[in-house]
Amino acid sequence: TIIDDTGHLDEKKNDNDSDESMDESIPKSMVAKLKKAAAFDAAEKSPEEQALSQSFSDLVELQHDLTEDVRFTRASVKSFGVADGTDIDPNLWTSIRLWQSYAEQRLVARQNEMQKEFQEKLVEFLKKEMGDGDEEQELPSAIGFQDLSPELQEELAELQKRMTSELKPLLLEQTLSMQKILEANDHDDRVELMRYFVDAERKRLQAKKTLKSMFGGGALADEDSESIVEKKEAAKKDEPKEQIFFDDGEDAFQ
Repeated sequence: TIIDDTGHLDEKKNDNDSDESMDESIPKSMVAKLKKAAAFDAAEKSPEEQALSQSFSDLVELQHDLTEDVRFTRASVKSFGVADGTDIDPNLWTSIRLWQSYAEQRLVARQNEMQKEFQEKLVEFLKKEMGDGDEEQELPSAIGFQDLSPELQEELAELQKRMTSELKPLLLEQTLSMQKILEANDHDDRVELMRYFVDAERKRLQAKKTLKSMFGGGALADEDSESIVEKKEAAKKDEPKEQIFFDDGEDAFQ
């Protein structure tokens, strides 16, 4: 029998009880997240995964250089997952979901941008119809097509055509991108696909940056930069290619 008259053994016992209660108070979900985060920090990247991470980092820098309305934060570069499976967090699947959200936000932003100019002209038209003396009167929340001036009717019809021709390919690209990722055979194929999509967006923004520098830093529409990319790709068609990526018909992203 050990008799402790110093109180040290009781203190140690109390410390152990405190540690055990702390362990029990930590939710299991938090422990799982911490383990996944630790695995993310310790994971080694393959050359393909490293290339994807670098491509994403270059894209984010371009987005901030151009002050894009829809862009990733610089902090997202460090947390951009490329690992296989779900034992590591973040992983490639979390990045795929992030990319899908980005594509959706870019589509909405482009739609709003195209509508903005027409909305400004519509407000001017409504103010004229109401007269200069009715500045305090609220503008109507809705107006019929027939109530528009012939010029605005023509502009609205043209805007609808433009939106169909420009936004439909973006929506189709977004859908096909996810479809191809889901149909990929393995992790390596998904990494290669993601890098292709990131590189395509990076090339579009690089063309936009080039145009911006050529025209003195003025604002450029997305279709201008996209047309430059298309022209560059068309010019390369006659050149020998080492590899043709996604050259499988109507759903090719070029």
